[in-house]
Amino acid sequence: MKTSFSRRDFLKTAGTAAGVAIAAGYSPFSYAQNDKVRVAAIGTGGQGSLHLRYGLTGAKDIELVAVCDVYKPHLDGGWEQAVGKDETKRKNVKKYMDYREMLDKEKIDAVVISTPLYTHHPITMDCLSAGKYVFCEKTLAYTVEECREVVKKCNDTGLWVQVGHQRRYNPGYNRAMALAAYRPKDSKDKPNTIGRINYITAQWHRNNDWRRPVDKNYVLSDEEKKFIKVPLDEWINWRLYHKFSAGGLMTELACHQLDVTNWFLNTPPKRVMGFGGVDYWKDGRDVDDNVLLAYEYEVRPSNPAFYAMDKRSAFQDLRKINQPYTVRVEYSSICSNAKRGAGEQLHGDIGTLELTEPACFKYREPAAAKPFDSGGVVDAKSVANAITSGKSREVSTKAEGENQQIRVPGDTGKDGKPIEMLPHVDVLQFESFVKDIKAKAVPKANQIVGLMAAIAALSGEKAMREGKTIDIDPALYAFDFKTPDPYRFDDPGEVPGTEPKAKPAPAGKKG
Repeated sequence: MKTSFSRRDFLKTAGTAAGVAIAAGYSPFSYAQNDKVRVAAIGTGGQGSLHLRYGLTGAKDIELVAVCDVYKPHLDGGWEQAVGKDETKRKNVKKYMDYREMLDKEKIDAVVISTPLYTHHPITMDCLSAGKYVFCEKTLAYTVEECREVVKKCNDTGLWVQVGHQRRYNPGYNRAMALAAYRPKDSKDKPNTIGRINYITAQWHRNNDWRRPVDKNYVLSDEEKKFIKVPLDEWINWRLYHKFSAGGLMTELACHQLDVTNWFLNTPPKRVMGFGGVDYWKDGRDVDDNVLLAYEYEVRPSNPAFYAMDKRSAFQDLRKINQPYTVRVEYSSICSNAKRGAGEQLHGDIGTLELTEPACFKYREPAAAKPFDSGGVVDAKSVANAITSGKSREVSTKAEGENQQIRVPGDTGKDGKPIEMLPHVDVLQFESFVKDIKAKAVPKANQIVGLMAAIAALSGEKAMREGKTIDIDPALYAFDFKTPDPYRFDDPGEVPGTEPKAKPAPAGKKG
């Protein structure tokens, strides 16, 4: 889908001119309080049709004016999702196969890109050049350099890209972020705080071949052949082939969990190592069907996620334990067992947060989580009794208040059971998308968020492919202009009356 040089040069010039005007204080986008933002959808296949079904047709202040796809069954199906039985929409919502023609002909404020990963960069760059705000599905682009070019383009045009890391708009995740970010002087004041995050586990486990059905009898039209130049099976199942998806499980799934990790730790990873392979399906795919990776994050005192801790043992050196520390992250993704599902577990020394899209939970470590320690002056008998009685630590093996659901306004369902957020998180992310356009604000899941997640995912893929530990160059995040904040969150608060009472700490022996 490459444009000609003359067209690209023209759009680049036009986009730069718009960027200069915006930087000078003028914006071509001006909305009344009840105006709708005119949006077009590019890519109406699997992910695109989900956005049309939930977010783009359910969100407030969006007027969907056009849909575009190069495969006619996807185009027709996406259009039907967009218009439903509304006769006005059926007359007004246009269909296109070439997004460039759509940009030329339609009055559009913003676009939603849900196309294969290898096409994200050229389409995003063209849309920014045409002066459109962009929502682009993750991963932001096929290579790190392409992601960096998008960031630079946003700066040049005065526009931005919101990336499809929808957990950034999940109220449960935002409340959990607030719980993890709170830094109390006395942990008894806030029993929900999880303390110093010291380890993170995350996974996306499923039990299917990840293939989408292909009609073997379908014959591409001459118009479709202009855009689809590979076998139809490869085009539809692009996620299974490295030349289209870059990292397979890493760029389609892991980038979500890695984004959450970056967000909660307020920093990108320093290094990664991992293993992966095609060990189960063996069906012609050339991306792994299972991966296991370890990331290392360095948390420094200047980092908002840094948690200064008190001594828990007389043997600890207070100065040393409050120096920069390393958080290790274990990530796995498989396609042959779905028991663990998708989610992240943030393990702190005071508690644990278990995060999933349907619902988030908090677990409280016992309040007296201190080692059996009397300053190094003990007798052999007391030590032996403590060990044999299982009380060498004054802690329980079961976390206090286990399975406490993080309840936020808008929840539905019964306590202790997974719930679905209302409204659907897809609606929330698109309502935020248009709200930021109208307010001339920058989204939470902005282009820097997309860049950081892409670097983490693609570095993991490289570590597996090359069979070595990859040190991630900090220069990949650096630019000679100011970039958006990638760590913002919005605390929705908890539903009154759902906060469990903290249990008192067990009394210790004196003397």
